Amino acid sequence: MSSKNPPSGAQLADALMRTTHALRRFAGQPYQQRGWSTSRVLLMLAVDEAGTPRMGELKDRLGVTGRSITSLVDGLEEEGLLKRVDDPGDRRSIRLEITAKGHEHLGEIKALHDAHAEVTFGILTDAERATLLDVLDRLRDHVAGRFPEPEK
Repeated sequence: MSSKNPPSGAQLADALMRTTHALRRFAGQPYQQRGWSTSRVLLMLAVDEAGTPRMGELKDRLGVTGRSITSLVDGLEEEGLLKRVDDPGDRRSIRLEITAKGHEHLGEIKALHDAHAEVTFGILTDAERATLLDVLDRLRDHVAGRFPEPEK
């Protein structure tokens, strides 16, 4: 490619997709080495971020089926990491709560994530990190309003 011709939108999209795929695979390694699935880690982080969410909210947020979220929650509940609690505002609904053991597990997840992220982005200078974050935020904001939000 000539330096006079900037990359096309398609070239940038392809490069970003390839990079995202590689980053996701690499990011899962420290968890897989401990026998933890990426789905399990993402669920624990989503519950932590949401507080005491309904299972349906997590299903939509994580983009998984109801059966998948139920299986994940069942497994984490059996391990004592999550528990189901009644929703005081809706008798038909169940919320999820992280247990004390779950908070310890979450501490491990976050420590692994932070250490692994530093390895991942260690190739970038401080200025490059700031630029990358700015570009990614601008790109996200640009496309965020161009598609309908999923129905809940």
